[in-house]
Amino acid sequence: MKRSERILNPSHLEGRNKERRFQRASCDLPARYIYEGRAHYARIITISAGGAYLACNPRKTGLNRVLELEFELEGELINAIGRLVWINRGLRNHLRGSLSPPGFAVEYERLNNEARAKIDSFVKRSLRILRALSFELSQSELNRERISHLFLVLRPGDSVHLNHIRKVVKQELRHYRLRNDEHSE
Repeated sequence: MKRSERILNPSHLEGRNKERRFQRASCDLPARYIYEGRAHYARIITISAGGAYLACNPRKTGLNRVLELEFELEGELINAIGRLVWINRGLRNHLRGSLSPPGFAVEYERLNNEARAKIDSFVKRSLRILRALSFELSQSELNRERISHLFLVLRPGDSVHLNHIRKVVKQELRHYRLRNDEHSE
């Protein structure tokens, strides 16, 4: 779409200003998509029951184009047909305030109810764990058992943010142990 077309026809902004219908969560899932008959690989970094953001090289993609998407979520293969609703081509968009790496957002057009429920469950679980870990880390007294339990429920593909929190918590627990050892002497 040319600059003049974007100014006269702001349809390229449609997907960005909609009220969200589904909760979304960060994740780190390998994905394969078929676009114009060719297979490509990407990483899903944000997911919801309504769509996903794929980090990849979006060079030869176009808005409102349809693609096939497949990825594995908690051991189950998910297949969807989606429409490209937003494209982030890179640095220029970073300067405009986009925090996402280059890639594109896909809204599911065809996704069976079982797969949609599985994605929704994954999102809700991820957000619940993230909130619980954030709460535990904000406390002046760390509850090591609770934090350990939260770590045990983390699964492959969970949020990059959760993995960052995991690293922070490990450091905190190590310092916490050191502080306790100093006080016990």
